[in-house]
Amino acid sequence: MRNAVEPVEDNTVLLSIHDISPVHEDDIVRTYDLLTNLGISSLTLLVTPFYGMKKTNSFSRGSLFSEFLLSLNLEISLHGYSHFTKSGSMNEFSGLTTEKAKSRMRDGISIISNSFGKKPFGFVPPFWESPPRIIKTAKELGFAYAVERTNLHRFSDSRTFSAGANIISQGRRTIDTESAIFEIELGGALQIAVHPSDYRVNDLLDLLADLKDRQDYHFISYRDYLSKRK
Repeated sequence: MRNAVEPVEDNTVLLSIHDISPVHEDDIVRTYDLLTNLGISSLTLLVTPFYGMKKTNSFSRGSLFSEFLLSLNLEISLHGYSHFTKSGSMNEFSGLTTEKAKSRMRDGISIISNSFGKKPFGFVPPFWESPPRIIKTAKELGFAYAVERTNLHRFSDSRTFSAGANIISQGRRTIDTESAIFEIELGGALQIAVHPSDYRVNDLLDLLADLKDRQDYHFISYRDYLSKRK
């Protein structure tokens, strides 16, 4: 029997910066500074280690960007391998076989371990979407957790925590918050993805400021949230 899904606590935002890659270095540094200015200190860095299947977008040990990210002392987790399918879709894991997905995830673990000196803590697929078998694979590979849509699966005790709604912009000029409005009005839990270019092209950071200052939300990484849920 599957364990019951437990709700993430109200007025909680599971916050992460997606698509961490050298190709986005300047935007990521700026985004981090802006989030810090909002008083946000806990969030997840979701690293895509071979973004777009381009060697120039891969990390290297001892690079200034790698050292900068390490200096933040934030959670580093795996966000796909390249983020893209061969056809150009950004939903990387939607059509992969289990073995192919496992191979990419292993390669991602290896790149992050070599570049940062530690393994990624969790696994978050692009768009938070992947087949259930990929979640099982993440457990087999030793991740502490994996995310699938609104569900946060902790593998140590097989518990699942669910946010009320997701908000993601993917760097677009408009942010679709329609599905989250009801949750926000009730103070329900949210999962929000910040992309490196958001501060330049949309008002996502204004939304975060409003959630914090007017709606009394607090922001937290996946790792920090799981550590407090005993």
